[in-house]
Amino acid sequence: MKKTTKLVFLLVLAVGSLVSVAVGHAQSGGPAGAVSVAGRTPDGFYTATAGELVNLVIANELSDRERLRKWICTIEKRAGKQMLTEVQVETKDGPLFRLLAIDGAALSADQRRQDDARIDRLMKDPRPLLKLKQEEDDDEVKLQKLMSLMSQAFVYEYDGVEEGLVRVKFRPKPDYVPPTYEARVIHSLAGTVLIDPEHKRLARVTGQLMNRVDFGYGLLGRVDSGTVELGRVEVGPQQWKTAFIDIHFSGRAVVFKTINKEQYERRSDFRAVSDELNLADAKDMLYFSHLSVSANAAKR
Repeated sequence: MKKTTKLVFLLVLAVGSLVSVAVGHAQSGGPAGAVSVAGRTPDGFYTATAGELVNLVIANELSDRERLRKWICTIEKRAGKQMLTEVQVETKDGPLFRLLAIDGAALSADQRRQDDARIDRLMKDPRPLLKLKQEEDDDEVKLQKLMSLMSQAFVYEYDGVEEGLVRVKFRPKPDYVPPTYEARVIHSLAGTVLIDPEHKRLARVTGQLMNRVDFGYGLLGRVDSGTVELGRVEVGPQQWKTAFIDIHFSGRAVVFKTINKEQYERRSDFRAVSDELNLADAKDMLYFSHLSVSANAAKR
């Protein structure tokens, strides 16, 4: 199974965002599930219909996506049996990274030369980065199309408070008919969403596949099981980024072009960069970031 996790976790993120606008009502003491009926509570609080909430949140989510900035951050991720640490910067030509450590150990001189040579090759021939950027752009278009279907795909209900966050459960809507393969996988998820009540933003989402998903009656492939866990953090005023990703899917055959069966990443030290950052400047930025990280490690 191959497909970029960006599409999966953004889709799950969209599921969680559908309920974020309802947090104000949960904080006011409204009963679980009250958002499904329009009207006013005794204290004058307006309870929107589920459709109104979904439409509003989708509009907000799409608006937020239009204002997305580019960032540099440190990433710890699992690659096979190894844990890699790298610093990655987003550029107008695609994401560029520099490897810092393998299983917690700094690179040897030979490993550093190999990684520097990889970056130099991308400077001379950035086509792999441009291809990756095009795939990400295509996934973004798919995401926006799927988000328009989210209001019909799930049932939501309040499920209490957890560590100061409002907890909301979601499950597939029984009579919803997914129009695409991607929608079928997402519609098969159920789980919980944690919402920051002050900022009304998604803080965490966990979900698991409720049933096997077959494609072409199983002839084109299938997804047997899957779990998704994501964590989000505030990195700036009204700006949140995904800081934790843990995704596991199992099945057979290649249905999607770009999803990994498994992905585990932790991201930290987010810093905004110019939206017009080019590869040459990004390379210099990664070099100095590497020196800074090495110096900090030596002090510890």
